[in-house]
Amino acid sequence: MMKISRHVALITLAFAASGAWAQAAAPVGGAQDHAGFVKAVRGTAQLLAADGVARPAKAGDRVGQVDRIVTSFLAHPDLAPPSFFELYAAYETDGRAFVSRKRAAALAHLRARRALGERSRLISLRVQPQDVNHARITFSLTRFAPDFRARGIHTRLAQGGGTIDCAHGLVAAWVMKGP
Repeated sequence: MMKISRHVALITLAFAASGAWAQAAAPVGGAQDHAGFVKAVRGTAQLLAADGVARPAKAGDRVGQVDRIVTSFLAHPDLAPPSFFELYAAYETDGRAFVSRKRAAALAHLRARRALGERSRLISLRVQPQDVNHARITFSLTRFAPDFRARGIHTRLAQGGGTIDCAHGLVAAWVMKGP
């Protein structure tokens, strides 16, 4: 079981080929050593301290674990077991919406979208503790699917929030709007 500290952490992907940092966070909740969490494009996770010094993320960093759960979910959708699953919802700019409180229906939708060629990439992720077994997340990501253009969707940015089931290491709730 993973435990999230009371500090908010911010994950930001750096898009500069040079590996430059895209964002530096101010201290959060007064914790000098947990100012933010920054992930570089090359996949090297870095924890950014309040003094602006980045150090490599360690295996025990809980925010890194949540980042891996979300990244894995985007690549290979899987959700918390039925009794722990809460909700999956996707609202798109063309007016289409998919909302389900049933895990099987949500997984079927996610897998159908993947089969149609939809791909998502995490841009930023905020992680906050909810209770002993859950972490709350808010995120920004890019979504691309071959059918977007035909549906009149010309942007790629999406935002949302959700809940991570820390006991199982899976997404329990996911609500996203856009593109």
